[in-house]
Amino acid sequence: MLTNVVLRRVLMSTPRSAAVRLATTSSSVSPQDDYFAKNAALNRPVSPWINYKLQVTSVLSFSHRMTGLALSALVYGGGIAALYSHNTNFAQVLQSIQTTVPHSLIFTVQVLTATSLAYHTLNGVRHLSWDFGYGFSIKELYTSGYLVIGLTVLSAIAFIMASN
Repeated sequence: MLTNVVLRRVLMSTPRSAAVRLATTSSSVSPQDDYFAKNAALNRPVSPWINYKLQVTSVLSFSHRMTGLALSALVYGGGIAALYSHNTNFAQVLQSIQTTVPHSLIFTVQVLTATSLAYHTLNGVRHLSWDFGYGFSIKELYTSGYLVIGLTVLSAIAFIMASN
């Protein structure tokens, strides 16, 4: 009971609201100044999405995953399409594709598929060498990455020349 009396006195003795005086400051930069000029003058860093430099290793890793995904989708898509095709064999399916789809589109898909397969295979061999403990220094990573890119370009050129 004594604590309620003390608590009431404390609560009643404090003011319910207090006036707060807001101070104003003058800005050294006017609101009309260009945003980027202001940040450059203040030596603020630029956002990472503007100044980030992609690394060959990260691009190759992402590309390896995407080519694997695309090739898997192609294999599974072909299997599902074959499952739902009624009373047709593979030769009939190819014949119907050749008559309905333009040759330029067929050739583009063939080149993309062959290039993806070559890249994914070559980069897979690169990954297998890592499993055996080879090629982990920065210089070896970049050398093997550029080698994979070069061999992929050469295989794409060879495929284009062989199909003409």
